[in-house]
Amino acid sequence: MPRTSKFSGLFLLGVVATSVFAAARITAQQPLAPGYALRDGKDTVPMYSDSQATAGQAVWTKTCSECHESKDVTGADFRTKWAGQPVFTLFEQIRTTMPDGNPGSLPKEDYAAAMAYIFKLNGLTPGAAPFTPDSVALATVKLILPPAPPSP
Repeated sequence: MPRTSKFSGLFLLGVVATSVFAAARITAQQPLAPGYALRDGKDTVPMYSDSQATAGQAVWTKTCSECHESKDVTGADFRTKWAGQPVFTLFEQIRTTMPDGNPGSLPKEDYAAAMAYIFKLNGLTPGAAPFTPDSVALATVKLILPPAPPSP
């Protein structure tokens, strides 16, 4: 291979690598959009649908509200503990410890709906797809909470 072809190829590779690193720096410097969850440390995604949150409100009213008030999942303690944490960790915490007298007794869909309602209470932006408690997909999704909703 002639020397100029090797040089051209290396030059092109260097330009591409520099562009990729510059794009990564720009993405990292952009502020995170509150009200979403962060996937793989780089893009924000809606985590639930409005209809699922409505179903979750029914689960909350029937089951969760026996022991919890909405401030328990929107207050400073909740926000401090869960902001920036993997979404699946929160889901598993709820699924394996609630309801108090019979943990894990609800269908997985009810736990997912309750999570959607918690997301809504915290001001996360809904999307078209419902929350799906997939451990592999959610292992890299971190909860990015918007500023605390105003007190009623």
